Amino acid sequence: MEQESLNKTWFIDIDGTIVKTRNNEQLDEAIGSMGNKSYLSEEPIKKSLDFIKSIPINDTIVLTTARDSRHEDHTLQMLNHFKIRYDKILFDLRSGARILINDIKPIGIAGNSEPLKTAYAINVERNKGIPVESFP
Repeated sequence: MEQESLNKTWFIDIDGTIVKTRNNEQLDEAIGSMGNKSYLSEEPIKKSLDFIKSIPINDTIVLTTARDSRHEDHTLQMLNHFKIRYDKILFDLRSGARILINDIKPIGIAGNSEPLKTAYAINVERNKGIPVESFP
């Protein structure tokens, strides 16, 4: 049997984690006043940008956001402008808790000598960035 990959999938929120928090109304205002340059009004959090750059290239990054999909162009321009790497983005999510459920890999399926947990959750302080030291 082929061994399963141990490459990770990172689910990372955009507002309050990668860039300073903005709600949909604030994004509408920025787009209304700045047009297609509205992405320049976003404030990236340097600590988070550095963290994302440190994620191995073979890992997958899924960005999550409560931003309405009507802000997709603005958001994609912002991510491109700040060179924020990602593989997929989920828009239109609820602002409440995000819950991830995953199975435990049994012994040997990924070259592991003991059962391997495959789900983690870390809450970060809003607008403070991702603390590298908090990860397993």
